[in-house]
Amino acid sequence: MVLVEPKQLTASSLPMVDVEHGGWLAVESTGITGVDVQAWAGTSRSTPYPLVPGHEVVGRIAEWAGGPSPHPIGTRVVLETSIRCGACRRCLNDLSTCTFRQPVNAYGRISSTHRPALWGGLAEYIYIDPGARMHVVTDDVEAAVATFAHPLAAGFTWAVELPHLSEGENVMILGPGPRGLASLIAAKAAGAAWVGISGLNRDTERLAAAERLGADLVVDATREDVSGAVGNSLGARPDVVVDVTGDDPDAIHMALDLVRGGGRITIASTKGVNAVNQLFSDVIVLKELSIRGAFGASSTGYHWATRQLGVDPRIDQMVSHEFPLTESSRAIQAAAGILGTDELMSVAVTV
Repeated sequence: MVLVEPKQLTASSLPMVDVEHGGWLAVESTGITGVDVQAWAGTSRSTPYPLVPGHEVVGRIAEWAGGPSPHPIGTRVVLETSIRCGACRRCLNDLSTCTFRQPVNAYGRISSTHRPALWGGLAEYIYIDPGARMHVVTDDVEAAVATFAHPLAAGFTWAVELPHLSEGENVMILGPGPRGLASLIAAKAAGAAWVGISGLNRDTERLAAAERLGADLVVDATREDVSGAVGNSLGARPDVVVDVTGDDPDAIHMALDLVRGGGRITIASTKGVNAVNQLFSDVIVLKELSIRGAFGASSTGYHWATRQLGVDPRIDQMVSHEFPLTESSRAIQAAAGILGTDELMSVAVTV
């Protein structure tokens, strides 16, 4: 499925050409995220059309060239979203935003004009770049459910790894999307004493899921004051705040207000062209805050996530909508909420 231009997703035949290095992955399922929605809608300035969307890929190694395969042929793996060249300054600094390919060196965001064209998960096969990192995932989990390893990896990276979460600390998560819920799962698994999560009135199903996942506080920010609710529930300010909202610059203000003095904030959401208005940076200085931007998941996060899939049966409920490859447009619309938000958790396309 090639996204020729915004909202024009077309079934196409692209060849599996011979490659000197890397290999081919037979795609089983691909998760659909806000990144795919933005590319489809034309709201992402870094989308290089045409391209094959889809970056939350699960599949089996089908072929390998240029040396021994890192895993036996037929092994079921999760492909990390980011591709690392290992030589640019960003890779050497262990960042996920490798600059080898522009505008983004990541699956689902590389133009199909770039050989060998199949860079996205909305296809029967995807190219395994030599710089790609793979993680073995159990055969005991359905393919669509296995795509949730990607949000889980991000949740661990953002809520546990980057803020150096310690057992017994308290975490507030802004945004109950798949990665927000994954952050909740990861924080609880890491021993957080209290975890709260906020959303909007359209997030009814996801907030209900947060309660089932053990959230100590669930807040509908359209009906309730989040700061007051946190104070009433926790009796203090949280040690860590994770912003996983979508295109909401006001969440930055909320994060700065909620977190305790000396606390940590992870900003894991992009705001696009929406500016953060009236940001007075003195609050960062006076509260002596540590703020970390997070663009993707770490390999450590993926390692944790693929293991978590095999031990946490609740994850089976995290993928609410599944579509065949031929209905990829409907899958993206479902993820965008265009088809309604009832029972919407996360979306997968299965080949």
